[in-house]
Amino acid sequence: AEAGVYVAYINMIAGEWKIRKDNAWDVNYGSDDGLNLVQNGGNIAVTDAGSYKIIFDENNFTYTIEDYTWGLVGDATPNGWGAGPDTPLMYDSCSDTWRADIKMTDGEWKIRQNNDWSVNYGSDAVDGTIQAGGGNIPVTTGYYKVAVDFNNLTYTIAKTDVYGVVGSGYNDWGALGPDFAFTPDYCNEGIYYANNVTLVDGEIKFRVNNDWGVNYGDTGLDGILEEGGDNIPSVAGVYDIILDISNPSVPTYTMIKK
Repeated sequence: AEAGVYVAYINMIAGEWKIRKDNAWDVNYGSDDGLNLVQNGGNIAVTDAGSYKIIFDENNFTYTIEDYTWGLVGDATPNGWGAGPDTPLMYDSCSDTWRADIKMTDGEWKIRQNNDWSVNYGSDAVDGTIQAGGGNIPVTTGYYKVAVDFNNLTYTIAKTDVYGVVGSGYNDWGALGPDFAFTPDYCNEGIYYANNVTLVDGEIKFRVNNDWGVNYGDTGLDGILEEGGDNIPSVAGVYDIILDISNPSVPTYTMIKK
């Protein structure tokens, strides 16, 4: 990467944004003309919620912003060959790869950009390398972690566990749909996030792979999880939930009402 040029991949809501240094307003940049950046310049508008790529060129004080996603598509993925939005890949800045934890079924999958076939990758030899317009990649049913390296045009796929929120406070103990899946913190092993979870009055637990074989509750409501522990009361609202199993002998959770 060029010195002084910064790239961010970010999900935005409709509104306004600026660039600032070290999470403070002492040094901040906005734009009065929609192209060039100036110190204390105007807020920059985003009219549509979505996933964006933003490039900040500190050498020339310019910026670009564009719609930008990578996702998994195919009959092995939840939304098939384009019946709905692709399963999104998240950018992992620690490894400079794009990653997802996903349940797949018997079938095939590929990688494409911006939910469109104009830019797509598969693997002709199914050997861990990808090629533009390459062949479909077969997979059998299971939960997988997928990582794609667009610098070296490689991918990895391996079996994994997916943690989720279940309960009368979320999906009627699974009767109304799958659990709310946690997203791993790829830079900090053992930390998982479930953001913007809408709960109702009731109870919840955390379980693995939408199955009761491994589940966690909180006996004593002390923030420490026990396998097969008591249900956790939920109060209606929107929450960010953090699951910390970095120390498997003392797993913990935090619920933050928004």
